[in-house]
Amino acid sequence: MATNLNPAFKYRSNILLSRPTHFRRGNGKIKTKKIQRKMRLKLKHILFAFFLLGGIFYSIQQFYLFLISWDKLNVKEIEVVCRRQEIKEEIQQILKGEKLGNILLLNIGHLQEGLTKHRWIKEVLVRKNFPSSLRIELIERTPYALLKKEKLFLIDADGVQLEQIYPNEKMNLPLLVDSNNFEKDYEEKLKLAWECLEGLKSSEKKQIDLLDLSDYENVSIRLKESQTWLILGNDQYAEKLRLFRQISAKLEKQGALEYVDLRFEDRLYIKPIKNLNGNTFKKEAN
Repeated sequence: MATNLNPAFKYRSNILLSRPTHFRRGNGKIKTKKIQRKMRLKLKHILFAFFLLGGIFYSIQQFYLFLISWDKLNVKEIEVVCRRQEIKEEIQQILKGEKLGNILLLNIGHLQEGLTKHRWIKEVLVRKNFPSSLRIELIERTPYALLKKEKLFLIDADGVQLEQIYPNEKMNLPLLVDSNNFEKDYEEKLKLAWECLEGLKSSEKKQIDLLDLSDYENVSIRLKESQTWLILGNDQYAEKLRLFRQISAKLEKQGALEYVDLRFEDRLYIKPIKNLNGNTFKKEAN
């Protein structure tokens, strides 16, 4: 239904009472639709972008080729840091004949892998010092014990044979022995030996002369001041060693002993050297 909001004068019924109607816009902003103009790429635009990108990549390539062939970036100085002077000198001699080339192309991982093949080196840290020097920090292995096979070797905690030791050389380290020369279960026997040593105090560890690992899951030790073997089993090594020291005065009355077996909770077995039969002693309560 159509309505005339402002009728002609002659059609108005009450001129005095009627008021003109005014239109008012809303309080909100009026959204105007922008006219978007589409640009059409021409061939010259595409060619310009192509040659621009090509020029950028070509410049980067040429700059990179310049850097990797620049003589001032060739490795000329190597600083080797190591606590053992003999290892430091040996590594310096090895690197002296190596041409490491451009420092940017140097493969640090390959260099670290090569140096860790040295028996004394456990870890290698390499840092590039631009423009032409390297700093190589060597973390060497720590001697932990002596190992008796066909020959005598110095080994670290990982069981790596560091170097051969001659019998006349004095080393204040425990000696590991095995009736089968560690031909079988080498890692398991070493683990058992380390558990025994690490469970002792530093002063107690220094008193150990030999560790026999011939028996399965059993550690037998001999102290420096005694020829008696102490059979400890595979646990509570420190407690058993201290028990032996507590009763050692009583055991001396039995004469020289071949071994003392401490593997059992309520008793221990002893075997005097001159007696073929072992004797049994009950442990006294504290």
